[in-house]
Amino acid sequence: MKTGIICLTVLLCALNSFSQDTGLSFSYTTTDSLKPVVNSLDYSSQPGHCEVIKDNRIDNIAAFVRAGEESVEGVKIDGYRVLIFFDMSKTTAEQQKAYFMTMYTEHKAYIDYMAPNYRVRVGNFRTQLEAERLKQELIALFPTAIVVPDKIQLPVISETTAGNK
Repeated sequence: MKTGIICLTVLLCALNSFSQDTGLSFSYTTTDSLKPVVNSLDYSSQPGHCEVIKDNRIDNIAAFVRAGEESVEGVKIDGYRVLIFFDMSKTTAEQQKAYFMTMYTEHKAYIDYMAPNYRVRVGNFRTQLEAERLKQELIALFPTAIVVPDKIQLPVISETTAGNK
């Protein structure tokens, strides 16, 4: 009895596998009914004319978008800042910024988030040498201070500095 059931199962599986080959076949043709069309470009033709009709307000919108390229603080240029502190806690970063600001009111301090840390960066220096000078002053208070390249605000040039040149 067991032998008969096993033989019947093998026979049905064999028939099923052969039936799938013919049951899922699709007819297809190997010839394409469309002929390819090849056009050559004529480079000796006359240049064309294109007239653009637009609303005058589009220029105002474009000027508004370009104005947004500048930051809220003004134009940004390549420069250097001193990274004095970074931590995962925003509160601790704000405390370090406040501590710096009480001691050095002539320099601006910035907090930004670069996952997973908040960074406290100070100053707007055009050259790395200027940033290194501040870093040497800060190294006793902030031992992990390093100079980093950054986009900076244009530094304010005082009249006394401008008059000396």
